[in-house]
Amino acid sequence: MRVVLRNPFATDGRDFRHSLTLGGEYEVLGIECDALRLLTDTGEPVLFDADCFEVTDPAVPPFWVSLVGDEGERYAYPPGWGVPGFFEAWHDRVDVVREVFAAQLAAWYPGAAKASRTTGARP
Repeated sequence: MRVVLRNPFATDGRDFRHSLTLGGEYEVLGIECDALRLLTDTGEPVLFDADCFEVTDPAVPPFWVSLVGDEGERYAYPPGWGVPGFFEAWHDRVDVVREVFAAQLAAWYPGAAKASRTTGARP
């Protein structure tokens, strides 16, 4: 699944221009409710308001595990990434989580992993 940033301003007032490039195309790493997890231009896996994007490729990766919550919200991630606390641990710089994420990113999203490496971002 791929998206293009068309509107850099989220409904809650956040400005995505500090993290993403307007008109830039991004691989969707996962879905949480109404948010998309993407790699920022510096290689960080962050949630963004889905309303700010145009879907350019709606194909969902076959390896995603999808769940529907009690209120009909959708959660979809590669195996293990949807575990509560996974991305919080990544942002807390837990080495083993960052190593697992980097290895799985390279295996499941080789284009996104390569882009992350070329920006100089640490996985």
